[in-house]
Amino acid sequence: MQAVEDKAKVNQTKGNSTDSVSAWSYRLVVTAILSVTIAFIVIMGMFALLKVFDKDNAANITAALSSLFGIVGTLVGAYFGIKASGDAQDRSAETAQQAVSHQKETAQQAVTDQKETAQRAVTDQRETAKQAVDTSQRTRGTSPVALAIAALIPVAGGASLLVLRYYLKRMQNAA
Repeated sequence: MQAVEDKAKVNQTKGNSTDSVSAWSYRLVVTAILSVTIAFIVIMGMFALLKVFDKDNAANITAALSSLFGIVGTLVGAYFGIKASGDAQDRSAETAQQAVSHQKETAQQAVTDQKETAQRAVTDQRETAKQAVDTSQRTRGTSPVALAIAALIPVAGGASLLVLRYYLKRMQNAA
């Protein structure tokens, strides 16, 4: 649980630096648009003083306006395109991180459940073996075969527990 909180703090730190980069990018685009617009107005004023633009020469005005709109459109499109793809990437990374943390939690819960089940099975098996030994001793007395079988039951249960424990460790290391 601590690792998830640490990752959240790291992501918050990254988020703040992303916000400052985003704000800087926005200012850059606004400054570029204003600069291009001011340069356009100055150049148009100079052309008006030089009388390059007259009523008969509308192609010059159209060319100047289309270059301004081309530059402004390119800057705005690039800014919003990059911003949209960055936001989508952040959301995708966040979703992937949540999926991984949920998967780890589920795997840990499964391992815990398996351990508890194995412990209950071993306890039940030992109790059953003791009851079998007690029952056989009461009914037949103490025979060597009955004692040998009664001694093998807990050994088999212990061996089963060791195999299960090894398997659970492998599963936990894999997760």
